[in-house]
Amino acid sequence: MASLVMAGDSASLQISAHWWPDHDETDALLARAAEELDAAPSDLIVAIGGVEVHRVTLTAREDGGHETVLAHSPSSGAPPYTTILTAPVEPTLVPLVKDALSGSAGKLFVRFDATLETERVLRELDVGRALSAAPASETHTFAVRDPAQTPELVPTPPEAQLPLRVTAPVGDPPVHRLELSGTDAAGRPWTVAVTAQDTAPPRLPAGDSLRLTVQGDDGSSYARSGTPDASGWLVDDHALGVVTVTCEASGRDQGATVALEVWYQPAGDGLPDHRGLTLTAPAWSASWRVASGRDDLDGELVVDVSETDGGGASLPKRTVRSTTPHIRI
Repeated sequence: MASLVMAGDSASLQISAHWWPDHDETDALLARAAEELDAAPSDLIVAIGGVEVHRVTLTAREDGGHETVLAHSPSSGAPPYTTILTAPVEPTLVPLVKDALSGSAGKLFVRFDATLETERVLRELDVGRALSAAPASETHTFAVRDPAQTPELVPTPPEAQLPLRVTAPVGDPPVHRLELSGTDAAGRPWTVAVTAQDTAPPRLPAGDSLRLTVQGDDGSSYARSGTPDASGWLVDDHALGVVTVTCEASGRDQGATVALEVWYQPAGDGLPDHRGLTLTAPAWSASWRVASGRDDLDGELVVDVSETDGGGASLPKRTVRSTTPHIRI
């Protein structure tokens, strides 16, 4: 979505973008992989790779090729890596921005700077080209007769509260229990315990920050901090420092089995994890969540692999180690 708000001689641009393949891209990747592997596309599994988005940049490119950086922002930190970029627009660039929002290519770009597994990558989205194929309702230009006025700041009353949204599956491994704490506008401390999504209160006291204490099944814990966004408090896996791990072992014979013992050891204050898994056809894949206490895996996965082939013969045991959340066996 893209919005341009004009107020007198001033203008402000807001663009929402994400880094995630659409159905056509996914189908094309599956078709190419199936051809290279001499397999049917239905036999292949698409899983999330180890992605870390470092920065998202919004730039305007004039006809002569000169680029102006309008805004920087981090991404959401989890698929589909959504970013909202807001930037003031100089009067000289307003016509360029209007052209881009009308579907003109080569004028406005969103760039994702990221690491995919161990490779640094840069993905560029042409805003005009993307919007030309989007429904008209996703592009908005607003004109305001008078220049916008800076609102007078009004102190937040002590009883003020903000909506709370808990989207992380609290109560399921690895988050056994969650404590939310902070101080209200009057400086009074408060603490709320959440043991499942439906036990979370609909609102929390307003404030500048929130302390999130994540507790595991064994009583160990670590703390994270969060800040409110435009819609209030949001508690998702990213806010809790919880990362999804995916393990896949495609390419085996139909009757083969791959038994795994997986240990996760965080590098910092996260929660250790151990589990046993068995991968079989047709999925050859399993995903679960670990609590690293950080925005990435921040630790090591150690996988002991016991495998039998399609004929039932045992293969030599081996150990696989990974510092990314996507493991290929």
